[in-house]
Amino acid sequence: MAEELPDCENTQTQTQNSQLEWSQQNTPSYIPTIWGRLYSTKAAKTGKHCWKTENNPEYYDLIEPEFTLGRALNCNFVAKNSVIKENITRNVSKQHFIIRRDMSESLCPTIITDLSYNGTFINGEKIGKGNSQVLDDNDIISVTHELVKIFIFKDLLKNEQDKVPKAISKKYYISRTLGQGACGIVKLVYNKLKCTKYAMKIIKKSRLTNGQMNNLNDPQKIMNEINIMKSVRHPCIISTEEVFDSQEAVYIVLELMQGGELFDRITKQGHLTEHFTRFLFRQMVLAVKYLHSRGITHRDLKPENVLLESKGDDSLVKITDFGLSKFVGEDSFMKTMCGTPLYLAPEVLTANGQRCYGPEVDVWSLGVIFFVCLVGYLPFSSDYKDLSLKDQIVNGRYRFSHTHWKGISLQAKLLMKRMLTVQVERRITLNQILNHIWMQDHDVILRVEKLLSQKVLLKDMTHLTLSSKSTDDENGNPETVTVISLVATGKRALSDSFNSAEPLPKKLRIGSGDKHDDSTTSNSYCSDDLII
Repeated sequence: MAEELPDCENTQTQTQNSQLEWSQQNTPSYIPTIWGRLYSTKAAKTGKHCWKTENNPEYYDLIEPEFTLGRALNCNFVAKNSVIKENITRNVSKQHFIIRRDMSESLCPTIITDLSYNGTFINGEKIGKGNSQVLDDNDIISVTHELVKIFIFKDLLKNEQDKVPKAISKKYYISRTLGQGACGIVKLVYNKLKCTKYAMKIIKKSRLTNGQMNNLNDPQKIMNEINIMKSVRHPCIISTEEVFDSQEAVYIVLELMQGGELFDRITKQGHLTEHFTRFLFRQMVLAVKYLHSRGITHRDLKPENVLLESKGDDSLVKITDFGLSKFVGEDSFMKTMCGTPLYLAPEVLTANGQRCYGPEVDVWSLGVIFFVCLVGYLPFSSDYKDLSLKDQIVNGRYRFSHTHWKGISLQAKLLMKRMLTVQVERRITLNQILNHIWMQDHDVILRVEKLLSQKVLLKDMTHLTLSSKSTDDENGNPETVTVISLVATGKRALSDSFNSAEPLPKKLRIGSGDKHDDSTTSNSYCSDDLII
């Protein structure tokens, strides 16, 4: 027995190795993702039966990122006389259409492009040679004629079409979440007919929490934002495509920006150069000046609400989020305390709902943004324990780090000081900012003017339409959605990194930010007497 044991062990080991090899050889290296299916159509009174034989497959799985149909032999589906009726096949192009899906991106839509002369049709509507369209679940694909229905597309990847009113899902494909905040969520959406990208801000209407109304989601405040966004038209202010107003929520379709938030640009680079800051800041000032000329005070200016069109240094700036804005007429004043505390003007904190303040609050906020751009840390913060945040702002006692400001020009320091002036009557105006010596850079002025002239919007570019669409929701109940459309002839900017919801709190470097900076000698609070 003792001599047979090694042989038994060897036999068992060989058997295990053999099973392992067999298992490895017969186990696929990966499981393919079937992201869609093309179901063969059947004969119907409303269309021509294009299949020559009843033995054709019930459906074709879509696994690869591209699927082509045509008479060419290199197509994924070759239209042959043995499969498709000859009178149809002869009108099919060598490459009739191509279906694509970017599998590297979450919830990316399926795009179909018409490559034919005789036409590709979706639900009876012709796409047009060279044009593309989003292919949605249960869409019917026809070739050569709207009645020649060849496939029904089935989307096997989860999307959120059923979570919005039909009036929206009929026009837009709902993709991934771009941002989420206190009063809303922002989704990436695609116009189905144009394949263009937009951001859709979804704001749920008021809900009672512990018997109290959520002011951020007050319907009146929501409609205030909508009215403001509809009324403004400036190259440096975010554009509104259209608005859907339902019983449960408001859906605002906005243009997208490729460059993301100014906040992210600052945190990524630590701080911005004076030259780049001057380029961006001039655009911000022009945008705010335009708002003030329309009687609108933003009241919530901060780096998170300043968007960049591109990731390059010649980016157009766009100001967004008007939820806290207010129209100010000759006899109208603002009393409510609102906005992000770190960027609030002193007069807002001291108003206490009693005293009034005006559009000068936006100049103060611009000053805080200017400060952060140049040195990368906040001038006021509750983390500065010497004084409370309110006392810092009310007294204009901003944190001044010699280490961070030593490379900044004197004129930039003086401009910052004039914006962060507590006395409203002594605070610099927007026109004075534009005429300030630090802003007089011929190259920057030309670059900004060139950008704005390229984006200028003609008076007759848009028109406003208001209509109500009655549809049935997923439960078969009637729903009415008010659609406020801004129809534009110009192209919109594209982006995947836009967040126009009320943002969750974000932090910059709140201290002087330099480990080698001796707080007892290099950091100080400054107000009227700027330490240079």
